[in-house]
This record gives sequence, structure tokens and C-alpha cells, in this order.
Amino acid sequence: MGGNTRNILDKKRFRVVTAVTFAALFNGMDKDVQRIYGKTFELCKQFGIKGVTMDQVSQACGMSKKTLYKYVANKEDLLLQVFDFLADTMQVEIDEALQKHQGNAIDRLFALESFAEGRLRGDEDQLLFQLGHYYPELALHLKKRREEIVFGFTKANLQEGIEQGLYREDLQVDHIALLYYGHILAVHENIISEQALDTVALRQTSLRYHIRGIASAKGLEYLHQLIPSK
Repeated sequence: MGGNTRNILDKKRFRVVTAVTFAALFNGMDKDVQRIYGKTFELCKQFGIKGVTMDQVSQACGMSKKTLYKYVANKEDLLLQVFDFLADTMQVEIDEALQKHQGNAIDRLFALESFAEGRLRGDEDQLLFQLGHYYPELALHLKKRREEIVFGFTKANLQEGIEQGLYREDLQVDHIALLYYGHILAVHENIISEQALDTVALRQTSLRYHIRGIASAKGLEYLHQLIPSK
């Protein structure tokens, strides 16, 4: 499958997953807030972060600006709420993806990899890149949110693997979590090469490299059993 075709399919899958998760998180949320978050995200995709105005948001939501300002202080506050909600969505998606895989620590790493193939690319990432230009403090806040989510999972996975005897007992958990996050960024942002790369294959290589670096003899044996099917 060509790179362009894969990117199109990934974006379609991203939109479907996001819509489903939005629906789940919207349950119990104020109807006006639902419209504000959903419409703002759609407008940002259509016009870009800079191009969206509060007038557009209020019109798209079918409410007056006075009503809109009951929920947000200004455009920056609106973007903060929307993208914080997207971070919550990401956390829910990860939790749901991992709940479907009740295997050991290595199994759960591969489950997260499958999640990443369909989720960690698309419109949201393009908008986050734009935020870095126009709202750098907000972009930094959201970057930290993502870091917390990834670090939280990685540290929990390392502790789980050590307890299961699949990872070495002498691991510096904080250091390994930081290094693994660096791997994710390098693959995700494709910053390690100027050439177009198959990011799916690159991510899989990175994951196996990570596991081989932390695995005990028992873990390596289990990984070798998985690789033919992974």
C-alpha cells in the first residue's frame, strides 16, 4: 500500500475513532459545551487555528456570542478547553485499547503500538503544530499533557514487566520512560531523516528495539515467539 493511500486511510480511521470517543465523553456533558467543542474542532480543521473567529464559533453553534462567553473567556481559553478535551479523549482511547488486551506487559506494548498506528496522526497533530506558532504557551501545556499520558503508561508498563519477570530488575524506570518517549517523538514527527519513511515499519522497529533493551531472558524468549506474528 502506498504512503499516500495509507495516510488517507489513517486519517479516515482517526476521524471515526475520534467521533466514537467524542460521543462517549459527551455523555452527561452540557449540550452547549458539546456543540462548542465539536464545532470549534471542525472549524479549526477547516480554517486553521488562526483563521477561526469567535463569531464563526457562535454562528456554527447556533448561539449568541453572549451565550458562548458564558462558557469561555476568550479564544485562547476556548482552544485550551477544546484541546484539553482532546487530550482526555486520547487518554480514554488508550485505556480502551489496553482493556481489550489483558496479556502481559509486552502484549500491552504491542496493543499500544496498534493504537498508535491509527490514532497518533491526523488533523489534531496539524492543529497542535499551528498552536506552537500562534499560542506557544498553550502548545507547551498540551505537550506536557501528552507527555504525562505517555509517561504514565510507560512507567506502569515497566513496573508490570519487572514484576512479571519479563523486564530486567535493574532498570532505571524514569530514565527508560524518557528514552522511550524520545523514540515515540522521533518516529511520530519523522525527524530522524529527511527521506519519506514507512512510519508504521519504523515504529515497529523502534518498539522491538525498546523491548530488546529492557527485556530479561524470559522477556526475550517471549518476544521471539511474538515476532513472526507481529
